[in-house]
Amino acid sequence: MNALTASADSFHCTLPRDLRPLAESLDWASVVRRFGSTPGPLRLGSWSTRAARGGRTTFDATFGIGDAIHRASATSYGPIDAVTSMLYDAGFHLEILSFHQQPVAASDRIATFVLCEFDGRREWAMAIEDDGVTSSIRAIIVAANMLHG
Repeated sequence: MNALTASADSFHCTLPRDLRPLAESLDWASVVRRFGSTPGPLRLGSWSTRAARGGRTTFDATFGIGDAIHRASATSYGPIDAVTSMLYDAGFHLEILSFHQQPVAASDRIATFVLCEFDGRREWAMAIEDDGVTSSIRAIIVAANMLHG
């Protein structure tokens, strides 16, 4: 069974079109291992939000970077902008080229797929979590670890 069939039939989550050729020979477990669980120096500790002026939100986070704990804060209009800014400040530069998010049918979970680039190198990453914000942040962290690990 290929990843497209596995994702659509078994997990009710279709892969983004540009990711499909990279995953066509993989089963779902292999897709998750390849694109969703890359070890690296960066780990998310905590994430919180609070209202800010002008319709913006202040996002606060802690990241494990190697053996150190890094605290970060960013005020923006959304969590994706905030986390990429925090990662940039911590030395994990990346650009999001493609972003796909969808519910995983027959569950309350959300799948996020991102194609990110750093220094001419591109990687697909994914995360499946209970909410869209956490799924997005975790997918971007996986991408940062792929590109900087």
